[in-house]
Amino acid sequence: MKGLLGMVAVALVVALASADSGAETENYCYHDVSVSCSAGAEESSSTNCNAVYGSAHNVMEDISNYVNTHITRSFQYLLMSTHFGSYEANRPGFEKLFRVLSDQAWNHAQGLIKHMTKRGGKMDFEHREEDKLAERNPKKAVYELRELEGLARALDIQKSLAKQAFNLHKKSKDPELNQYLEEEFIEGHADTIRNLAGHTTDLKSLSKGPDASLSVYLFDEYLLKKLSG
Repeated sequence: MKGLLGMVAVALVVALASADSGAETENYCYHDVSVSCSAGAEESSSTNCNAVYGSAHNVMEDISNYVNTHITRSFQYLLMSTHFGSYEANRPGFEKLFRVLSDQAWNHAQGLIKHMTKRGGKMDFEHREEDKLAERNPKKAVYELRELEGLARALDIQKSLAKQAFNLHKKSKDPELNQYLEEEFIEGHADTIRNLAGHTTDLKSLSKGPDASLSVYLFDEYLLKKLSG
């Protein structure tokens, strides 16, 4: 009786391993393991035993480019922050603003890399698409901007990042990845763009007044208190 049960168990295992032996079965980890074990291989060649599922793997190159863009923007914001923190510019509020934006871009890049590896992807730091906001001559890129110019540059950057997030969301068609993009990027972009647009409009109006230099100084004080609070 025990021998009969053993033979039945073996038959079931063989049936499960050989069922649906078409192309679809090849996408399963169990199939790879079964083939490796039955072949007596010393090491498993289980190519499907990974964290890849859904359609996120179709946009991994796009995510790599998005990560690299965030890293670039982080350093650009950092250079702008350093400029406003110098003794010549002496704008601690603007220094704080661009440092916050730099940290946000850096943290977003780290978060994206972690999410890529969680979904079975691999970061490619060499994959970079054309940067539409980049200067034609990188050697002539200027980050020592005036206050209003700095806000305008930041607004353009954030709109560009938001557009990339929209395109990635549209292309991925992966529910889990899209939810992550919505929660970590798209919602935050709306708030950041709204704040920068408001700051740009306010400072533009203040700069047209009779005491433009005093107005910019007071606006800088406002930014510092708002961001420090």
